[in-house]
Amino acid sequence: MSSLNSELQSFKDSINKLIKAESDENKATILFEIYAKLVKLKGVDDIPKTKTLNRKDQPKLPDITNYPTTVEEIKTIVKNAYQDGNTIVRVIGSGHSIPNAIIDTPPDGKKVVFISLEKFYGVEIDKTNNTAKVKSGTHLNKDPQDSSSTVQNSLNYLINEAGYALPDLGGIAHQTVGGFISTGSSGGSTKYSIEDSIIGISIINGEGNEEELKRPDDKFFAAGVSMGLLGIITHITFKLEENYLVYGNQICTFTEPLNSDYQEGCPIDLFGSGTTDVPSLYDFLNNGDKYDAEYSRLYWWPQALVNRLTIWKAKRTKVKDLEGFDKAILTYNEFPEYFGSQIPAQIIANIAYIALNLLYLIDNEQTREIAAYILSFFNGVVCQSFQDIWYSGLPMDDKVSDVLLPTTFTELWFEIGNDDSMTKKVMNLLKTHFQNGGDKAVGNNATELYAAKANEFWLSPSYGYNVIRIDFLFFLGNIYPSDPETFYAQLWEVFNDVPFRCHWGKYIPDNYSDKVQSLYPKYNDWMNVRNQMDPKQ
Repeated sequence: MSSLNSELQSFKDSINKLIKAESDENKATILFEIYAKLVKLKGVDDIPKTKTLNRKDQPKLPDITNYPTTVEEIKTIVKNAYQDGNTIVRVIGSGHSIPNAIIDTPPDGKKVVFISLEKFYGVEIDKTNNTAKVKSGTHLNKDPQDSSSTVQNSLNYLINEAGYALPDLGGIAHQTVGGFISTGSSGGSTKYSIEDSIIGISIINGEGNEEELKRPDDKFFAAGVSMGLLGIITHITFKLEENYLVYGNQICTFTEPLNSDYQEGCPIDLFGSGTTDVPSLYDFLNNGDKYDAEYSRLYWWPQALVNRLTIWKAKRTKVKDLEGFDKAILTYNEFPEYFGSQIPAQIIANIAYIALNLLYLIDNEQTREIAAYILSFFNGVVCQSFQDIWYSGLPMDDKVSDVLLPTTFTELWFEIGNDDSMTKKVMNLLKTHFQNGGDKAVGNNATELYAAKANEFWLSPSYGYNVIRIDFLFFLGNIYPSDPETFYAQLWEVFNDVPFRCHWGKYIPDNYSDKVQSLYPKYNDWMNVRNQMDPKQ
């Protein structure tokens, strides 16, 4: 154990040198030192032994031979499958969803045809009606893993150049428009929702016929979140609004004690009803306007000796010269930049996650101290203010490399209710579980907390009410457990007696299908629409 103490002190010394270093040359030398020490901690020879799966190389993703570029090509594929009577058509967008969300086991004897819409992209902007009709294979922002995707052909860039914006975006905006909508994805706001801006859906039903769906048609509300089970969405029409900037800040603090000054304590009460000066989690998420938090995302690090909370919050502005900002654009950086890039820090983070995984498996006082120091370092460098264009500022995770930091998720959506009882219940259940289970139950990553606004799509996880979302992150480079579902099982069990809905594109419990009908009031109506639109299924 003395060697671990020595490694800890050596690691601390290198971190302190990096903080004080001024020249790029010194920073480079120290970064290599830190890299070497983390490699030694994780107990392997070099980084290539770390898993670095990217989205499109994950196991189980199929070979795709169909890349339609027109509606007619898509209709032909679907009609042929329908006439065959024994063929299922599945659509793949950016591959951001987990493979099993797209590629389930087909019924016995059924064939599956996979198509990709990555070549089916384009945006038609109507300035008279302030709308955009968007092909479903169009990416929201550039997808770094799709050679067809560029900044210039992304939806957000094109509408911003025309003076427009969408009301909200998720923390990542690599996805195709069709995939983002179909899986019920959302940003972090109870004031704004991208679903509110959808006014039309063009879909090719299961028979290969095109249908135009609009409010208040039942089919429109069924198709908005339908996972491709009503047909293939070809176009989505958005009602656009004037573009805007977002500005805000990110702070990092300990979860206890409570204090309105983040340097003295936590300015959000995660587990209680708040105080005169500190809002409850419910109040912060549900009434963000009061706290300059029209958009927000919290990272909770509940590991032993860490217990920190990273708070990202932002609001809209039209002003380009806010007091305290020396330029109109001051980008948010999730990782510190070295040599003008966040990649060096992400390489270190990759190794650090593996080291943490191994340290938590050993699980003694000394290894917990080393792990806490590593996590505290990464949390301590993220405090910042920012101001940016809406489509660059809202997706705060867009610069994180899927190759260097491959991560997957399970995301649970709880009705936020009319008071703080539900947020207190779920947060205290989780806190107790983490305290009893230790760092093996917590894992080596953060627990993400954010909200979503109610919407009208029948199978949306926020159908009918605002929600608090708890997103459990799993690093795909973990040595043990290497299977996310093994890790997630103990977390799903925590909420056995609490109703929650799941994000359709992420990991869900095995028994979730047994609960869907009771969780979604319009489920039977949705099934009736499915039977109309895809008779052979």
